[in-house]
Amino acid sequence: MKRKLQLGTGVGILIFLLVSAGFYILSSENKTPELTFIEIENSIKNHDRETFYKFVDIDGVLNSSCDEILGGMADSDKSMSIEAREAVKNFTQMLKAPLVLTLKTAIDNYVASGKFNEPENLSIKEILSKTGIDKIEYRGVEKIFVNDDESVANIKIFHPELGNEFILNAVLKMTDEGDWKIIRLLNFREFVTQIGEIRRNRLDQYLAKTEEINSVHDKIIRDAESKYNSILSKGSLGQENIRAELKKLMLDVVKKDWENRKQEIFNLNVPQDAQTLHSLRIKICDLEIGYAEEYATWMTDKKASTIKSAEEKRRQAQTLMTEANVLARRMTH
Repeated sequence: MKRKLQLGTGVGILIFLLVSAGFYILSSENKTPELTFIEIENSIKNHDRETFYKFVDIDGVLNSSCDEILGGMADSDKSMSIEAREAVKNFTQMLKAPLVLTLKTAIDNYVASGKFNEPENLSIKEILSKTGIDKIEYRGVEKIFVNDDESVANIKIFHPELGNEFILNAVLKMTDEGDWKIIRLLNFREFVTQIGEIRRNRLDQYLAKTEEINSVHDKIIRDAESKYNSILSKGSLGQENIRAELKKLMLDVVKKDWENRKQEIFNLNVPQDAQTLHSLRIKICDLEIGYAEEYATWMTDKKASTIKSAEEKRRQAQTLMTEANVLARRMTH
């Protein structure tokens, strides 16, 4: 019995694993996995929470899952020292209780109404996004290994960033009534760690590429500044020929180069963790382009308001450049 579903939130995937995979359950007596699956699926359809919780140790599943999720967040960054990793683990554990509560409430609401509720807590939403749980796709149950008191179901899930299927292990335990139900998930931590490592590699590639782009274009701008000084050394801003040369330099070299830089940065594949930095880089380019345009205009109109506006754009660009450099250093190993 295989199904495929793309879920919009981490809450959704946990619910679906419980409903569609977790309830592909073994049962004693005359129950078959298929019959049990139908029984539980009907409990969701009929919004029957009593039956639902009969087959789900919701506290056990969520506690184990959240431990795996939060632990995987710390494990994914291999560049961190042991001390730093422990500090992160201690910090993230503070979020475990609200994370468990949020997911538990969302699951209960789903069973009762069939509707998913997006987490209101921004920190919880960030965790679900950062760990990749919000984009998991369920692919079915691969195998169920049966033991006397505990069994393990291999659940196939897919994440677009992994590019292949991942086997999530769910532990099932027989109840006093002879039914089997999920009590915990074993290796969410490994999944979260793999997602984190892939994203770290993509972030490193992005940072290296933007550094390469900026290095090439920074040299062009430095050469343009040298040319600017060379032009001024031949006369003064009061001379029309000097102003004409500077205008040409600003439009044909400086403005054009910032436009080229912007396009190269814009064309990059931007990791989620680099979105803020990327926006800063684009904004810097826009400000520098505006500066070059207005400076060139000043060479013709000679208005104080024009050069004032140009210099303000340059000041803003330099401020943002400092912020971008600090942010990039924080992201670098």
